[in-house]
Amino acid sequence: MDVQNVSHTNPAELTARASNSEMGKEEFLRLLVTQLSNQDPLNPMDGQEFAAQLAQFTSVEQLLNIQQTLVENGQLNSMLAEGINSGVASGLIGRTVEAQSTSIHWDGSGSTKLQLEIPSAASSVKAIIRDGNGDIVSTLDLGARESGRHDIEWNGRDSRGAAVATGSYHIEIEATDADGGGVNWRTFVAGRVDRVTFGQDGIKLWMGELPLAMGHVTAVSD
Repeated sequence: MDVQNVSHTNPAELTARASNSEMGKEEFLRLLVTQLSNQDPLNPMDGQEFAAQLAQFTSVEQLLNIQQTLVENGQLNSMLAEGINSGVASGLIGRTVEAQSTSIHWDGSGSTKLQLEIPSAASSVKAIIRDGNGDIVSTLDLGARESGRHDIEWNGRDSRGAAVATGSYHIEIEATDADGGGVNWRTFVAGRVDRVTFGQDGIKLWMGELPLAMGHVTAVSD
């Protein structure tokens, strides 16, 4: 450390800089050396104050060490969790899972099924199906529904009865109670996991052409 350069540093500037950012060990030492170099020879820093400064330095160093340990442990825990999730996801291939999802896939034949869950009774329930551009393709009037789980089935037809193109679609629910207030809802899909992919957007379980987030899985069966 260049003490000569430190001695010409403005103590007030160093103090302000330290107060406006996290004080590292080097900054703390610079500030302490500057204070000693610029102290009044007729009124030097007393022993008690100097000891307090050193104690503060020790605390700063310990806090930095603790912070580094936590960061390292956090990275280790993250790697461990990722490894565990990868193993679990691979073990789901070939099994049937249920997952919360607002996406469905139409393969051009049969019908697409999902389940609706509402926590309270609704006097009116509608399922709105949108394409990838957000345009409404079809609206299913499900009428009044009690609280609980309900099956929804879409035959892949638009509002005019014409078959839609194969691909992924988005479903949203409009549910209101007897007073016209909104009712909370969740939708679920279930099916066999064909493959698993690992990417920057996380682990994806593929149910045919429908990707599902690993964290959205709610049930697993053979």
